[in-house]
Amino acid sequence: MKILELKIKGMTCASCSSSVEKIVGNLNGIQAKYINHVTDKGEIEYDENIISQEEIITKINEGHYKVIGFENIKKKFKVPVCPKCSQSGQLVPNSVFKSNLKVESFKKVQLEIENYICKNPTCDLAYYNAETTINKSELKRELWFKNGSKRKVICYCNNIDKDQIKISVTQRKHTTWEEITSHYRKTVIEKCEILNPTGHCCRENFNELINKFK
Repeated sequence: MKILELKIKGMTCASCSSSVEKIVGNLNGIQAKYINHVTDKGEIEYDENIISQEEIITKINEGHYKVIGFENIKKKFKVPVCPKCSQSGQLVPNSVFKSNLKVESFKKVQLEIENYICKNPTCDLAYYNAETTINKSELKRELWFKNGSKRKVICYCNNIDKDQIKISVTQRKHTTWEEITSHYRKTVIEKCEILNPTGHCCRENFNELINKFK
């Protein structure tokens, strides 16, 4: 057995730590893992006869999170492009589908393979893989970054939109994610890998808006 110690960027909350743990935990040969978003630290115990250090890092780097110093390690094949707009998408954890798709659309998703989200604002597709596409109209909630979305939800876990952030910053002088979410919600939720349509934490976008409205 070997222990791999990593610094991982892109983690901003407990949900991020949980997401990375799930990513690593799905690999064969992993014996134990400890991911801490506060320190950006990851400790992974693995069987080197089953899986390599490079394979572990590659898997983490596939999505939103990146291993510091190894950001360029990727799979040999490229992320498949959106079949409608031909732009590269982003890998999403399959845990997002049950919460974000209508029942009839959820039945279309193939959970045994990798799925991607189309990040092109002008494209009508939301998710895709090699065989299936999910239109944005098949979602329970709008994708905030898509053109035509009526409500720009930024924090899907706590159902907080762009306008609410603006009011908090300009009128109530809130300056942090914690202050704003606590103002709107008695119980703050952090389950981004399930509730956010991208499967990743909202705080980067959230903080960009805070700085914009200050």
